[in-house]
Amino acid sequence: MSQTPRIAILGAGPAGSALAAMLARQGIQPLVYDDEKRPALLVGESLIPAIVAILQRMGIEDRVAAISQFKPGASFIHHLGPKMNFHFKSVEGRLPPYAYNVPRPGFDDVLKDYAKELGVKFVKHRAGLVAHPGGKPELELDAAALEAGGYRNGAKPDLIIDCSGRTRTSAKLLGIQAETGPRRDTAHFAHYSSFEHPYEPGQIAITYHPWGWSWRIPLRDCMSFGVVMNPKALPDFGSNGEERLDRVLATDPVLSPLATKRERTTDVFTYTNYQLISDRAQGPGWVSAGDAFGFVDPMLSPGVFLALDSAESLSAMFDRHGEKLLDSPERLAKELGRYEQRQRAWHQAWHELIEYFYDGRIVGFYEKGMQLSMEHPGRFSDMMGFISNRVVALMATGAGTLSSVNRMYLKGCFKWLLSSDRTKELALPLKAA
Repeated sequence: MSQTPRIAILGAGPAGSALAAMLARQGIQPLVYDDEKRPALLVGESLIPAIVAILQRMGIEDRVAAISQFKPGASFIHHLGPKMNFHFKSVEGRLPPYAYNVPRPGFDDVLKDYAKELGVKFVKHRAGLVAHPGGKPELELDAAALEAGGYRNGAKPDLIIDCSGRTRTSAKLLGIQAETGPRRDTAHFAHYSSFEHPYEPGQIAITYHPWGWSWRIPLRDCMSFGVVMNPKALPDFGSNGEERLDRVLATDPVLSPLATKRERTTDVFTYTNYQLISDRAQGPGWVSAGDAFGFVDPMLSPGVFLALDSAESLSAMFDRHGEKLLDSPERLAKELGRYEQRQRAWHQAWHELIEYFYDGRIVGFYEKGMQLSMEHPGRFSDMMGFISNRVVALMATGAGTLSSVNRMYLKGCFKWLLSSDRTKELALPLKAA
C-alpha cells in the first residue's frame, strides 16, 4: 500500500469483508483486523433476494452460487393448520426472484477472498481499543493493534469501523446501552444428514409449535435444523441443546416423520438474546456496522442483509465524497449521522414485520384471505390476494420492508379483517423480560 491506511476495520465477517472490498474498488485501502476465530456454525445460512442484488453489484454472485443451494422461497407451517407458501417469483422486477442457502464459513470466505484480491490487507490480530468517552476521537487502537497493523511514528487510523459482530466492542467500551426486544427465546441448531424435505429443493420451512418455532434450511450436502424456544418450555425438552433437538425430532408430529433416519453431523450450537439495537452507532473517530450495531430475530433471515447493507451504505458515503471526507470532521459526523438513521430505520422495520409473524397477524391475515377467496371467488378476490401476497413478499425479501405504503397497507388490513381472538390463538408464546 502506498500510504498508511486511514480506515481500520475490526472484524472480517460479512460486514467487515464486504465493506473492505467495496472501499478497495473505490481506490481506498482499509486495514482489516481479524483474529480468524469463529464458530463452526453460524446463524445466517438462509439469504434473502435483497442480498443477491448486493452480490450482483459486487460482481461475486457466481462465487456464492458455486458453494450454495438455490433457494426459491419459504414455507410457513402452523401447528393449528394454516400453511403459507411464498415464492420469490412474486418479487420479480424489484429484486432477483431467488436467493441462496449458504454454508456460512464458505460464504464469509468468499467475501474475504474477494477483498484480498482487491489488495486489502488483513492482519491476524484481535484489535484492542482505548476508549475516551466524549473525546475526539472517542476510540483509538491500542499500542498492540497499532504495532500489528504497521502504524509507525505516531500514525493512527482516522476512522475505526467496528464490525466485531455480537461482541459489540465499541458499544461495550463506551458504555452505550441498547434497546432489546421483548422475547427471551433460546435457539439451538445443528446440521443433519438423511433428513427428508417434502418441498421444492432449497425451499426453507418454518414450523410454528406451541413452544416456539423451528427452521429447516436445506444446504447442498445437509439440512440445517434449529429450534427457537420460549424459556418456559426449555425444561420440558431436556437440560441442553442436544437433548432438546433430539426430543423435538423424536416427538413432534410434523417433524418426526421426516427425521427417522437423521444423523447429526455437527455439534449443537446455541444462541440467545438476538433482538437488540444500540442506542448509538457512531461518534468521533468510529462507527459500528452489522451486528456490532444491532441484530434482529432470525425468523425472516435479515441478519446478513443488514450487515451487507450497512457495508454498502458506508461505502456509498465515501463514494460520494472520497477519502478526503476524513479530513472534514464536521461533514463526516453528518454523514455518519445519516448512516445511523438509515440503519436504525431498517432495524425498526424488520422488527415490526417479524413481530407480525410472531403475534399471529400474518398467519391470521393469510388464513382470512384464503377464507374470503373461497367464500367470494372472482376477479376482485384474486386481485386482492395477488396484491396482499406481493406486499408481504416485498417486505420479507428486503424490497419493500421500509415502504410506508406497504406498512400502512398491512396495518389497515389487520385492523379491518382480523379477529383479535383468532390472532391470539395463532400467536407464538411470549415471555416478557
